[in-house]
Amino acid sequence: MPSGDPWIRRIVTEASGEGRGTEHDWLAPLTNQDIRALVTRAGSGASGNLIRALRAITPAPVIVGANHDRFTIKSSLADLNYVVPVPTSTEFVDAVLDIVERDRINLIIGSDENVAKVLSDTRERFPFDLFLPRRETIDLCQDKQALNVFFRDRGIPVPRFYEVGSLDDLDGIFARFEGDGVLWCRARRGSGSVGATAVTNVDQARSWIAQWRDLRGIKVSDFTLGEFLPGRHYTVTSVWYRGQALLAQTIEILSYFAVGNNPSGTSSMPNLSKTVVAPEVLRICLDAVRAIEDCASGVINVELKETLDGHPAITEINAGRFPACTTTLLAACPTNMIEVFARAATGEIMAIPEPHGTAQEHYLVQDIDCLPRVITASALLEGL
Repeated sequence: MPSGDPWIRRIVTEASGEGRGTEHDWLAPLTNQDIRALVTRAGSGASGNLIRALRAITPAPVIVGANHDRFTIKSSLADLNYVVPVPTSTEFVDAVLDIVERDRINLIIGSDENVAKVLSDTRERFPFDLFLPRRETIDLCQDKQALNVFFRDRGIPVPRFYEVGSLDDLDGIFARFEGDGVLWCRARRGSGSVGATAVTNVDQARSWIAQWRDLRGIKVSDFTLGEFLPGRHYTVTSVWYRGQALLAQTIEILSYFAVGNNPSGTSSMPNLSKTVVAPEVLRICLDAVRAIEDCASGVINVELKETLDGHPAITEINAGRFPACTTTLLAACPTNMIEVFARAATGEIMAIPEPHGTAQEHYLVQDIDCLPRVITASALLEGL
């Protein structure tokens, strides 16, 4: 029912399925070890993965969910949920601050780049450290073209990409890649592979960009065009504390959802991935984070693809949030990375036996309307 505040509505969910807790949980005294987490986009798949990872912590944290979508939030796994304004509204932060005060929140986990940006820009309003990378880091990483130029200037491997100032620029950009055959066209901002596809000639690129301009309102100048990387796809997620990498895990993406529905054969959503040991990939990612910020704190996720001759190059970085589709794998490794993050954010640094990730092979299998499943390599043929 309405709380009396104009921007927020409180929903007390019953403990059912994966949920837990009662109203009495909110009256318990707060100790130094308690984690009281607010998870945004509650009810989404990304938030569900985060909440399941948080529930694996002992003692289990108190978990509050928030979402502006009153339908999606009905699927939330949190103990208590709030309907809040959209993150892009001026009332969003007021609502979050109200929840922080009401429920003694000491940890906020944003599950998308919009929330990471809003929290980053208003961090001084919060009564505790939001455990985010610097504002400048988040801004740089949310502009893929600016990040690409930043790394090129510092000798960190990235694909060659160029801004599309106008459709007339396309001929000149293609001329720079004469003989390469396939280029990668994408929007410089946004998530979920927005505006991204492979193109083989100027006409394809022009038609693709014009379609997004006319139907989705994305400006031509928001597109980039450059080197297509056909090799293996990696992500490296790491948690940092004052310039020290507490834990980093390398994951290889093996296959994707709905690859038959787009010409590139890839997407931003893996349905099969695995933990790997890739020293060169890890080194590049750690060097990249240190180049951006010499005293980083929080979570940073780096994506890479290999060139035709097998050299990894950074395609983008998501700073201040966990990747939506591999969180379950990060939590299922011998050291739960979400626990490392939550404890560091609330003042406790864990002892981690394998700070550069597990050497054991774990596979993450995901599909629509199915809970994600993690399987060790040794168990792949069990029961078959």
